[in-house]
Amino acid sequence: EKRSNTLSKLRCEINKVLHKSVDGILRREFQDAGFDDITIEEIREWSPFHWPLEFADVFEKGGFDVFIGNPPWDMLYANRDDFFIRYDEQFRTYPSEEKDGVMENLLSSPEVAWEWEDYKDSMETQADFFTQGDVYKLQSPVVGGRTMPTKNELSALFLERVFRLSRDGVKVSLLLPGTIFGGVMGKDLRTHLLDHTDVENLIGFENKGIFEAIDDRYRFAVLTFEYGGRTSVLRGIFNQHNMDIVYRIEEEAVTIPREVLLSYSPEGRIFPSITSQMEASVLEKVVDQPSLGEGVEGAWTVDMLTKEFVESTDKDRLQNTPEGADYPVYGGKNIHQFQHDNSLNSDLAGPEYWSKGLQDPPNSAQYRVREKKFNRGHLKRAIYEAFGGPETSKSQVQFVDELLKEHRGHGLEEEDVLLDCDEYRVGIRDVTNSTNERTIIATVLPKDIICLHTINTFKPFDIRPKEGHLSESPLRSPYIRRFTDRELFVATGLLNSIAFDFLMRTKVETHIIKRELLESQLPRLTDGDDWFHYIAERAARLNCYGEEFKEMRERLGGIEAAVEDQERRELQAEIDAAAFHAYGLERRDVKFVLDDFHRVGNPKLMDEMYFGLVLEKYDLLEQKGPLP
Repeated sequence: EKRSNTLSKLRCEINKVLHKSVDGILRREFQDAGFDDITIEEIREWSPFHWPLEFADVFEKGGFDVFIGNPPWDMLYANRDDFFIRYDEQFRTYPSEEKDGVMENLLSSPEVAWEWEDYKDSMETQADFFTQGDVYKLQSPVVGGRTMPTKNELSALFLERVFRLSRDGVKVSLLLPGTIFGGVMGKDLRTHLLDHTDVENLIGFENKGIFEAIDDRYRFAVLTFEYGGRTSVLRGIFNQHNMDIVYRIEEEAVTIPREVLLSYSPEGRIFPSITSQMEASVLEKVVDQPSLGEGVEGAWTVDMLTKEFVESTDKDRLQNTPEGADYPVYGGKNIHQFQHDNSLNSDLAGPEYWSKGLQDPPNSAQYRVREKKFNRGHLKRAIYEAFGGPETSKSQVQFVDELLKEHRGHGLEEEDVLLDCDEYRVGIRDVTNSTNERTIIATVLPKDIICLHTINTFKPFDIRPKEGHLSESPLRSPYIRRFTDRELFVATGLLNSIAFDFLMRTKVETHIIKRELLESQLPRLTDGDDWFHYIAERAARLNCYGEEFKEMRERLGGIEAAVEDQERRELQAEIDAAAFHAYGLERRDVKFVLDDFHRVGNPKLMDEMYFGLVLEKYDLLEQKGPLP
């Protein structure tokens, strides 16, 4: 017994020495991350978990064989609920305003106030360690050329730690929050899963009565994989409401090819929430088309503008009546599919604001937009890069002004900026939902109209300056149209199609996010392609009504706008049918999409007769091809 006590004390002393040594290693990792003043004592206050010491016998034998767990779903940040419960056990249960009062009362104590500040500093240091250090490398993904801000989700950090602790052949099964698979934050973790593990099963759940203490909208998933190798096919199913699926997963899992996972969200690497094998099959064909943000030789290109005019900061340029105004200022509620005003649809709201033209700068929304475009410097940068500016030591302003003075006698001016509203352009409603009658609402906008932040637009111009342009004042030739007239309408027709809606409904929650739209696939039809003229001409007839589109009707050869409800319904069904063909979908695919499409009560267009009409038109086009 005496010998046993001696050995126990010896182990304890050795353990203390080892912990001290490993704490020192951790301190150096903090210092490498930029925290030079961190002390061993501060680190020990956090009770770090040292895997090799806590599982010494496991590591001695080569590491773990299996990981099974439910890591915490919390975020690493200063949470007042976690702190003030030390002084008031009921703090979590109080409403927000009552918490504010309790906090104020507790913080009147200098000791509590000091501890609160110390707690916040400590949490900030720990959070910064994970984002700024070199230990965790999969928490700050780059999406669209930008490093995305990380939220330091503990479950994401734990999953990366499991990756590091695993060796080839290790089996892993974890219960994880849905953001790991559907949020931008998890991009690098998902990429690592596909490239370095063989995912056996992924079951996604909506919390419908599963965890009573958690919001019923919350999503989570059970992930099972073997470390090592590569995922060529993911077997999974999503949007489940019952845990019984865990026992039936082998029979009900959907096979999702790796290529679909990579193509569905090439920038964000988000996994699609697929619920059936048929859905996976249709999605595989849809994502085979080029994404909107992808450059396709000889085809039109897309760049989306968000927040052209922000009401909250520039409201002084707006007026509430049309008297004395030169044009309306549109918001999302002023447009619908192929509708640029409410003259054909009394349910559509009329403009709330109007504004003055460029001749009245202090009261002009157009003038404010031009100011912002000039300050953003797109034209300046294009000239700078086109004529060798980066090879000089000059700033963009100096280089461009000197170049223009040499050719036309003066530098760059605001008048050189061409407004997007000088040309017809595509507008897309920003606020939407996957359970609306239609998720994507697009139309071609009249000229001159300025858009509030609730309408996103496709930029009508690319900027390609040439030497012969530099003598112009104002500069206009560098602005090259991205779309021909017919391309503008084929793009609008495809955006408004059921086929594209089928894809976007799997991505959209409450707003159109630029990245998600531009990485989504749309047939890039141009003159000479099947279905190009068929779709473009019908979309133009739907959109080009009213005096505002007189010029466009003439540019298109004197087309006749469709204004009667039944004719418009017929034309839109023909566009929907042709879009299915453009995507390469077979009849059974089309029937699945139409049957699966979300129905709403009292639909304006999408009733059962309309779905039947689309299928009828699809069959007709299948027999006769892209009719004129």
